[in-house]
Amino acid sequence: MGSRSGQKAARGVGSAGEIMTAHDTADILLVEDSAQDAELALAALQSRNLGHKVVHAMDGEEAMQFICASSVSAVWNNDQVPKVILLDLRLRQMGGMEVLQQLKAEERTRSIPVVVLTGSCDEAEMRECYLLGVNSYVAKPADAGKFIKLVGEIAHYWLTVNQPVSPK
Repeated sequence: MGSRSGQKAARGVGSAGEIMTAHDTADILLVEDSAQDAELALAALQSRNLGHKVVHAMDGEEAMQFICASSVSAVWNNDQVPKVILLDLRLRQMGGMEVLQQLKAEERTRSIPVVVLTGSCDEAEMRECYLLGVNSYVAKPADAGKFIKLVGEIAHYWLTVNQPVSPK
């Protein structure tokens, strides 16, 4: 959701419908350049009551701007980093693989769970993601109903079942 002034910023919708910024708490950072897939993912999250703290970044640059604004401040605030990142690999600008590499290389962001949610089942790409430290690699189903169910299950697991370690 980039602004029209040429400067892009990841944004999301909070519980009361207000726009969220990098200084707000986000449970999920959705990094997806397909408007249709993003809408389906947001619908899946809302249907499971998990969509009230989601930030949607349209590309890797927006995702990194959001993470950096949330995590590089002089005072590290664990409450401002997302609890999980849903990351597409095929993105405009900075690709998902580069985002993953940067997140897992930085000590402060390394422990944020990253789930690659992509249309590719390429074995070499999958292996590279796991070597970089991805927490899960999931192929997007072509069927919209299955995609909605899958995104809901992923979010439910990472937000309610998983026991995370706080980022440093």
